[in-house]
Amino acid sequence: MAGPCRLGCTEYAAPGRRLIDKLIFLRDRGMWLELANDETKEMREVMSAVRSTGARILSVQAYRLHDLQLLGRDRGEAEAALRHVFETMEMASSVGAENVVIVLGYGKPGIHNPREKCVQMFRHFSKIAEELGVMLSIEPLGSDRTVFMPGVAEVCGLIRDIGSENVRLVVDTMHVHNNGDDVVRVICERLPEISEIQLRDTDSRPPGQGSLKFGPIMKVIREKFRGLLCLEYRPGPEPRLDFENACRFISEVL
Repeated sequence: MAGPCRLGCTEYAAPGRRLIDKLIFLRDRGMWLELANDETKEMREVMSAVRSTGARILSVQAYRLHDLQLLGRDRGEAEAALRHVFETMEMASSVGAENVVIVLGYGKPGIHNPREKCVQMFRHFSKIAEELGVMLSIEPLGSDRTVFMPGVAEVCGLIRDIGSENVRLVVDTMHVHNNGDDVVRVICERLPEISEIQLRDTDSRPPGQGSLKFGPIMKVIREKFRGLLCLEYRPGPEPRLDFENACRFISEVL
C-alpha cells in the first residue's frame, strides 16, 4: 500500500441506482468503490461492470455479518457466516480488491470461548486469504454495538495473537469516537496495523455534518497514513449532494 492514501466510497453511500452507475460515478472522480457483499449480486454481473467501466474495487465488505453471527450459538448460522467470509474473500480476489472488511459480531457472542474461537478462525481465514492475495481487516464496532472486543485495543490484541501478516485493522472514525477513544491518538498509535480508515461523522452522517473534529484527524492521515481511505456514511434524501459536500469537506481539510 505504498504511496499516498487513496480515497474511495462505500457502495451504499455512492450515488447511483445500479452498481455500474456507482462505479462510473466514482471512476470519473478518480475514486474507488468499497463493494458490499450482501449476497444479492451475481458475480458475472459484478465482473462485467468492472471490466466495462475500468473502475476500481479495492475493498469488499462481508456485509451479511450485519445479520449472521460468526460467534453465534446456532451452528447453522455460524456455518453460514463462515461461508460468507470465504465467499467474500473469493469475490475480493476476483475483482482485484486488496482488502476484505470483517466484523466480529453485533451484541453478545453465543459461545463460551469467543476469543479463542476467533484466533482459530482467523488463522484459518488468513491462510486462504494469502492464497487468494487479499488482506483481512477487522473493524471494531464500539461498545454501543457490541460487548465483545468493542475497541481498537482489544481487536489489536486479537490480531497480535492471530499472528498473521495479512490480518489487519479497520478504523471507523465514528465507531472509535462512540467507544470513547480519541480518534487521532488511535490512528497515531496503531498506524502500522491499520489497512483502512473509514471516514464517518457522528450519527453515521457524512464527514463535516456531525460533531467530530476532522481537522486533526485529516492532518495525521495526510502526514502519516498510506493505506485505504473510504467515505462511509448513511446517505440522506439527496445522496449526490451528501457525496459532493463530503468530498468538498474532505478536500478542504486534507
